[in-house]
Amino acid sequence: MAIHDITIQQGATFAKTLTITDDSDVAINISSDSFRGQVRKKHSSTDTEASFTCTITDGANGIVSWSLSATDTAAMGSGKFYYDVEWVKADGTVVRLLEGVADTTPEVTR
Repeated sequence: MAIHDITIQQGATFAKTLTITDDSDVAINISSDSFRGQVRKKHSSTDTEASFTCTITDGANGIVSWSLSATDTAAMGSGKFYYDVEWVKADGTVVRLLEGVADTTPEVTR
């Protein structure tokens, strides 16, 4: 698990890519797995601010993208939020890959 703070620009598309590797830095085949992630105002919040769309773009080489549409980010408030991204393996095991602060900057142009 890694801590990685991000900036989300309200009203703009947000997109990042992860490559899943083993301890020897060799890509892991993730073709049968899934990924999920959410943004919340507080860790304990029951409401989500946004949910990432996670797409395996090259399963054999361990590549997954996680994104929010411009519509999703426009609907978010501005300020400090918290997020994480999880890997759900085919056997049901859940691994938290990333977590951190999501600083959402306000949109001026609407």
